[in-house]
Amino acid sequence: MDPAKQNQIMGYFIEEAMEHLTTLEHGMLNLELMLSDNEMVNEVFRAAHSIKGGAAMLGITSVQNISHQLEDHFKTLKDNSNIQVDQKLQTLFLRCFDKLQELLELLRSPFGLTKDDADEIMADSDSLFTDLKVHLHNLVSGKPKEVAPVSSSKSTIEPITVGRTSGEERAMTLVFQSDIPVMLRDMLQLFKEPDRPTSRQNLQSICDRLYQAGDQFDLKQWCETIEVVKSVVGNPNNSFRMLAPIVIREVKLAQELVLAHRTQEIVVSSPLKEMMPPQELITMFQQEDDDISSVFGAVVEENRATEQWREFGDRIGWRSNGSWIRTASVKYSDTAPSGHMPAPLWLAAWDKSKDSNADEFREQLEAFMLKLKDC
Repeated sequence: MDPAKQNQIMGYFIEEAMEHLTTLEHGMLNLELMLSDNEMVNEVFRAAHSIKGGAAMLGITSVQNISHQLEDHFKTLKDNSNIQVDQKLQTLFLRCFDKLQELLELLRSPFGLTKDDADEIMADSDSLFTDLKVHLHNLVSGKPKEVAPVSSSKSTIEPITVGRTSGEERAMTLVFQSDIPVMLRDMLQLFKEPDRPTSRQNLQSICDRLYQAGDQFDLKQWCETIEVVKSVVGNPNNSFRMLAPIVIREVKLAQELVLAHRTQEIVVSSPLKEMMPPQELITMFQQEDDDISSVFGAVVEENRATEQWREFGDRIGWRSNGSWIRTASVKYSDTAPSGHMPAPLWLAAWDKSKDSNADEFREQLEAFMLKLKDC
């Protein structure tokens, strides 16, 4: 086949496979709901089947293998819709999904999916699918569920229940078992909508609710992860198609670790870190209500007026001993004469990367600085 034509077909396959990934993840995050909805089960089954078929046609053995085994297990779910879903089953499905997602992400990367990459990802896939098959069989046959977490090697992690009353523990479990899945479903629904500023604002509002859910129980690692998720969602350079699978998985896995009493293991994944905005913007978002230097910092680092800003601040008294003054120190005047320079807080409104007036303001600043030197 003509290489150009083959590349085109590969592009079509990857685009379609990424859409099927979203369908698969939605089903895995809502296993109980899926089992009560025949159409949803069929949709997830068809998604795995489609990925398997396309991978087989293109000779991508690793992707074909993972999607084929997922397809087989989804068939088991179709034939046994009355089974009682537990946390371990959902975790095992998500771990299998992670492997498929990682393979496809590498496949669409500039360097493609190499044999070494595929072998590394597939290294423990046989044992993982064996665990899933055995546990699924036990649930179908009605055998008692295992109490231990999926990863026994981490069972010695200090539980989050230390220092909590039984009432606090029950409240936290209730929130993370019932409220968090609802928020995840709301996020997933928003990701399916067109990428608009209002959609991103709504997603960030959900992040605020997720943060509050962990903050009330002093879950530091959970809160730090959600803060990163919020910054990633607010970055317009990240498309919804890129965000959806990574963000949903990140929050879901963090939720599982909370329920498994392993919050110490919650960390920000590499894919999520790669989608974070520049550090100076994160600092601005975190401190803009507290420190005027963070507001100016984003502009300072983004344009060539660094020294001019500092000199400007020194000359009009907005900097003291080499540091920008804090908001609390700003003096306002209701009777300022015409032409009086505005307070720093007013200027913060110009510090918006998407502000159509920002470039014009910077030009005015440069002109002002030139005149200031003649004074």
